[in-house]
Amino acid sequence: MTENTSLIRRQKADMLRESGFLENDADDEDIFDRFKRQQIIPVWEPPIPFDIINLPDFPVNDLPVTVSAYVRAVAETTQTSPDMAAVASLAILSLCLQGKFTIEGKQDWKEPLNLYAIVVANPAERKSAVIALMSEPIKLFEANENKTLAPLIEKSKIEKNILEKKRKVFEDKAAHKSNEVGYNDDGTELDDITKEISEFEEIKPCRLFCDDITPERLSGVLNENAGKTAIISSEGGIFDLMAGRYSQNINIDVFLKAHSGDSIRVDRQGRASEYIRNPALTALIFAQPNVIENLMSNGIFRGRGLCARFLYSIPASTVGTRRFRSTPISDITSEQYYKLVEKLLRIKNDTPKIVRLSEKARLILQAFYEKIEPMLIDELADISDFAGKFVGMTLRIAGLLYLADNSDSGELILSESYMESAIVIGEYFLEHAKAAYQIMGSDKITEQCKYILRLLKKSKTEKITVRDIMRTCRKFKTADETLIPLNRLCEYGYLKEVQSKTWDVNPIVYE
Repeated sequence: MTENTSLIRRQKADMLRESGFLENDADDEDIFDRFKRQQIIPVWEPPIPFDIINLPDFPVNDLPVTVSAYVRAVAETTQTSPDMAAVASLAILSLCLQGKFTIEGKQDWKEPLNLYAIVVANPAERKSAVIALMSEPIKLFEANENKTLAPLIEKSKIEKNILEKKRKVFEDKAAHKSNEVGYNDDGTELDDITKEISEFEEIKPCRLFCDDITPERLSGVLNENAGKTAIISSEGGIFDLMAGRYSQNINIDVFLKAHSGDSIRVDRQGRASEYIRNPALTALIFAQPNVIENLMSNGIFRGRGLCARFLYSIPASTVGTRRFRSTPISDITSEQYYKLVEKLLRIKNDTPKIVRLSEKARLILQAFYEKIEPMLIDELADISDFAGKFVGMTLRIAGLLYLADNSDSGELILSESYMESAIVIGEYFLEHAKAAYQIMGSDKITEQCKYILRLLKKSKTEKITVRDIMRTCRKFKTADETLIPLNRLCEYGYLKEVQSKTWDVNPIVYE
């Protein structure tokens, strides 16, 4: 029983004593239960608030040991919720492994290993500090690679310039000679130069992630980086770019296709054609609530499935409870995490390797699938777009957890413990997705409930009927449509049905 409920019961018992109905030494709970049975007074429990949601903490223990240790250390030194670093760690693993492996749930069902993740946090929550610490080994690897590649990159530029000049000289010479009487070219020189140009592969700098980038440029970066890249941002401005900040046109195709691995073909006037056969994009975005609200409220983003591709996290705020003195990250914890990231980044698979499930892991996945599927038309109907992809994303998480420990195994067989951990983590994301959709106004039924409550507060009536609601709330066209939010208001304790299509209103609504 909540503290508020106990208080209400004590207050009602005191009122009955003062009225002379009860002896002064009677027990509050006994009084309350006795009069509830006799129906002398109407009894209402405090209703469940729509906007106060108790969300689970990220199950950090289900991450690989090296990762979980670093996540806890980052949370301690930044004095932030471990959820922030934990979600970031999955995205970092995704960046390292995407395009190199796939995971097979069953025959003819394979998932790539890239994830899109959003952490929702208010200003002053130290989002930038967490992202910086989690992504530092990525930046270090990139810098070291480019230092090593610098001479080869410069040599490649020179060779490219030489080839371009050779082509220009040949074109000018061939054009001039073709006008001469009796000119006859056997094509040998042309074959040689075209072969040389076609076989040339330019060496480019290592580029593992982007931040502020337009969708049009993103497809170019994927094309230049063997179909792989990532977006790591502490602001979320990428959604403004998707919505057409510069082009005035919404462009989310590359984000949709790069999440699922569908091929991308770009043919536009003024641009070289691009073909990315198996794109893989990771996204890690820390954003303020208003940014996510814009994401959720965009009909095209939601309708075409962009919102459904993200994993959502709404960490508990630590503002107001943070300590000045905190424990810094130990050298051994940092070293182990950095070595793991470097090891995974150095994997070179020309063709993605397949991670398969053990028989026990497959049965666990099957049971999880059969649990979630019926919920799509009932409990998860409000977020059915997200829920429809949820099992697949959980399978991807399982692959990341397994490969963090077993990337160099000869036979890649995922055991049941990794699948169990992935499901625990997946259920965390499911609860946070429900909250994200509800808080950001995407839950239509909840919004209807709030609308009815606002009208009730104005009318201060003790009873309502379907007819009252339909007459007052112009949003509802049929009685059946009206019953949906009214039933939810009953579930949350705001209303109590006293007869068919007639409800008492909880007096607390008017307080």
